Amino acid sequence: MTVIADKSILLVEDEAILALYEKNQLEQGGYKVTHVPSGENAIQLVIKEDNPFDLILMDIDLGKGLDGTETATHILNHKEIPIVFLSSHTEREIVKKTESITSYGYVVKNSGFTVLDASIKMAFKLFEANELTKSKKEHLETVLHSIGDGVIATDRDGKVMRINPVAEKLTGWSHEDGLGHEINEVFNIINVKTRQKVENPVEIVLKTNSVVALANHTVLIAKNGSEFQISDSGSPIKDLNGDTKGVVLVFRDITAEYNVQSQIAKQANMLDNVLDAVIGTDFTQKINYWNKAAEKIFLWKAEEVFGKNIIEILKTRYSMFSNQQVIEKVNLEGSFIGEAVQEAKDGSIRNIEINLVLLNDESELPIGYIFVARDISDRLKALNQILESEAKLTQIIDSAMDAIISIDNSKKIVLFNGAAEKMFGYESQEIIGKPLDQLIPETFRKQHDKHIDQFGKTGVSRRAMGALGQISGLRFNGEEFPIEASISQISVNGEALYTVILRDVSVRTISESRIQRLLHEKENILKEIHHRVKNNMSSLFTLLTLQAKSQDNLSIQTILYEAAGRIKSMIVLYDKLYHSETDNSVSIQDYFPSICTEIVSIFPKNVEVKLDILQETIELNAKLLSSVGIILNELITNSMKHAFAETSMPEIRLRIFKSQNQLVLEYSDNGTGIPDSISFQNTPGFGLQLIGMLVEQIEGKIQIERIDFPKYVLELKI
Repeated sequence: MTVIADKSILLVEDEAILALYEKNQLEQGGYKVTHVPSGENAIQLVIKEDNPFDLILMDIDLGKGLDGTETATHILNHKEIPIVFLSSHTEREIVKKTESITSYGYVVKNSGFTVLDASIKMAFKLFEANELTKSKKEHLETVLHSIGDGVIATDRDGKVMRINPVAEKLTGWSHEDGLGHEINEVFNIINVKTRQKVENPVEIVLKTNSVVALANHTVLIAKNGSEFQISDSGSPIKDLNGDTKGVVLVFRDITAEYNVQSQIAKQANMLDNVLDAVIGTDFTQKINYWNKAAEKIFLWKAEEVFGKNIIEILKTRYSMFSNQQVIEKVNLEGSFIGEAVQEAKDGSIRNIEINLVLLNDESELPIGYIFVARDISDRLKALNQILESEAKLTQIIDSAMDAIISIDNSKKIVLFNGAAEKMFGYESQEIIGKPLDQLIPETFRKQHDKHIDQFGKTGVSRRAMGALGQISGLRFNGEEFPIEASISQISVNGEALYTVILRDVSVRTISESRIQRLLHEKENILKEIHHRVKNNMSSLFTLLTLQAKSQDNLSIQTILYEAAGRIKSMIVLYDKLYHSETDNSVSIQDYFPSICTEIVSIFPKNVEVKLDILQETIELNAKLLSSVGIILNELITNSMKHAFAETSMPEIRLRIFKSQNQLVLEYSDNGTGIPDSISFQNTPGFGLQLIGMLVEQIEGKIQIERIDFPKYVLELKI
């Protein structure tokens, strides 16, 4: 069970006020919380300084520098730690982007502490479960490497996924070399007597969905030609729903054992070990032999069918002949091979491939028949699925909105879908077999041929849409038009086959024009939003100011004036944004005189404001100015509250100048001065705490200088 009192959390949040709120909530919830404002700070703490955090609470939007997803990726490349993402975004693509990085949680901001706390606890549980799973996996890997049998695992397509050391030794294939190969390539088995390939157990398991074993006399031929007599078993790998996802093949070298027991094995009834149903009858077709495979396929036990007519038991129906015609054919020719439909004991139908042979005695007189039946139901089902898949693929290609064209090695068209017909004006039957040049303007043909030849030599399987740049196509009516293309290549029977997907971009100009119009509308809407936000904040400011004036309690009145001042700094900013000609930025010459005057006017004391602002016009973005405005509000409010109790002609001074690549703001007053005990590192006051966090958020520096006269110095990078 996770004990939260022992858990430390790294909070990565660039919004200072929100970070302060979230940090307080988490600490009240019992967590130890460390806050940093940027991804770079987080990487410094977690990786370079190796701080032992139990969990990272990561904001996605972190302003300048690395965003949350980039920071998380960098940390996880060096250290395993649960990361829960915090964001105001709910768009599916953003959520999916975080899921591809880590899957410990995604919490929408302002969902409440209950949701955040539950997500954090769930992340701890998932992390503990993952660590346990990793430990179990390592244990299983050790077991797999330690057992004395060869083990090969495949996927549902019979392709190798795993080879253990014993299997590597017997097959001659290393795990790395065999990975992804067909099982028949790696596990090459033959019958020792006939020297013919035998059906691979993996294929049988995938057909029958059951455990199977190799027949005797099976030899494994290693990669270097060495041979081993083996025994093995194949078992289906099933998921929680019971669906087969692959096969595990376990085998061992029994060469020595086989040599000792070969004489005994020759006397055994081999028919009970074959996978095909083998049924013997007398000359009247009454059953006298019924092997294990027949029991498995038809569900009848041998003792249940002995002495009964095979036609009546299995209700055999041949595809082209009657039962009597088949018997007559066997009596005349000695054998018959064909397909039939037979019923199992439970009435279920089996599609069977039958080899019916006339059985003679030593005198060559007929004494009965041998029926060898192979269940091909799964094979027919797979064939039907392949045909259905091909039909679906054809429908998909024909219904695609982009033109799809395939060409062979000689650059002749072999596939031309419906969208290509519409795009180029040709019917598929009249263009298939023709050179691709027919669809390309003459001036581009040599260049296009060169592109395809170079692409074929690279061995790259695919290049994405637009990777070739914008090229031109040629319609049936001679019209040239711009297109974008992706290209892929595959090898079919050793021959290269190229497929291009084409997109007509003629309408792009219209779309781009529409986008420009929408951007212009967006700018107007943004200005209107700034105006409405300013008006709403003005209402709040008025209410707070009126409430403050109505209070007799001086401390409550001061708190209300402070809140009104913070809102006033935002009102000034949004008013400037509304009148600004630039996109979401305001000049310092326009902003700072207004904000100083407005904040001072909130308080009843008459204070002179002296400004010394450089002449060079400097535009700053709204986010930065918002933080600086709140900082300036806190400094002015502090002066108005504490500095002028004994000053007859109070004044506030603000000097703004440039120093190299930095903007410097010097703030001071002519009041009682700044006590030596006051610093940003040691302050109980909310105002100075807020200033410190805001300065860190905007990546600035602030200090108190007491040379000549006390003043606050704020440095900003521009």
